[in-house]
Amino acid sequence: MKKTNKQNIETIVLENSKTGETLELQHEQHKAEYGAKHFWKADKKFFELLSAFSAAESKVLAYILQKTQPTKNEFIGACKTIARKLNCDVTTVRSTFKKMAEKDMLAKTDNERIWMLNPRLLVKGDIIVQAQLMSKYDTLLKRPLSNLIITDDEGNDPVFLPIEYPTPESLGNVKSDFFRVFDSFFETVSGLGGKESEVLYFLVCAMQASNNTYIGPMKEIAVNVNCSKATVQRAMDTLADKGFAAMELDCVWRINPSMVIKGNRRKEKVLTDAFLVVQKEYDEKRKSRKNGKKREDATGKDKAVA
Repeated sequence: MKKTNKQNIETIVLENSKTGETLELQHEQHKAEYGAKHFWKADKKFFELLSAFSAAESKVLAYILQKTQPTKNEFIGACKTIARKLNCDVTTVRSTFKKMAEKDMLAKTDNERIWMLNPRLLVKGDIIVQAQLMSKYDTLLKRPLSNLIITDDEGNDPVFLPIEYPTPESLGNVKSDFFRVFDSFFETVSGLGGKESEVLYFLVCAMQASNNTYIGPMKEIAVNVNCSKATVQRAMDTLADKGFAAMELDCVWRINPSMVIKGNRRKEKVLTDAFLVVQKEYDEKRKSRKNGKKREDATGKDKAVA
């Protein structure tokens, strides 16, 4: 697409294939950056789908997400290679791919080793980039597209946009409601069981966007996730071990903004500094409790021997 005098401005043309009407737009490119760190734009649905995978499958899922090429939303790899790298069985790898396809997370390309990640769930880039990737994804699945074609001002590389965008106005009215997800988050996903992922999903949706904080008792999480309070406690311990969450006060949890954040990019540094302080204090308290429990157990054993 043709660049104008400003380096980050390009000219795009939208054409209705039925009426022939065209509209030329000056499009400002937004780099998928967050300070010095790149991020993925994640839809809430992405977090919801994580709970569909077992602990073993989530390791494969995390690997796929980590290795997905952001410019094309493509993952390249063979099941046997993945199984060898993750030290798991091929059956688990295949079941993960199958489940991701069933959940509309992946689409198979003509190359048996290349899959495309659904850009409606995760994408890097602005709405134009996302719409073009959505079109490619829908084409792979033989889904209908709209009549709106996007090209550069010379008619190069025409693409029919997805069905969500039948008019230029629909493309311009897209709400920027997404979570910023960083690569470190995918490591958190690895090894999580279904209920642990459900707790994570609840925390992400319920956290306050202004400060990445969830305020509420364990009982509230248990009710929403439909599990016991003990299950929630184990999940929170796992998420704390992975650096995703830390308890600031009773019923007050901080979510790591270096993994997931929503809203203004300028607040990330402040929130990260605050999280690290809370995390350090919480880890020290947990370590102290564990050491205290070990001493109690040792004392109990000594008394039993005596």
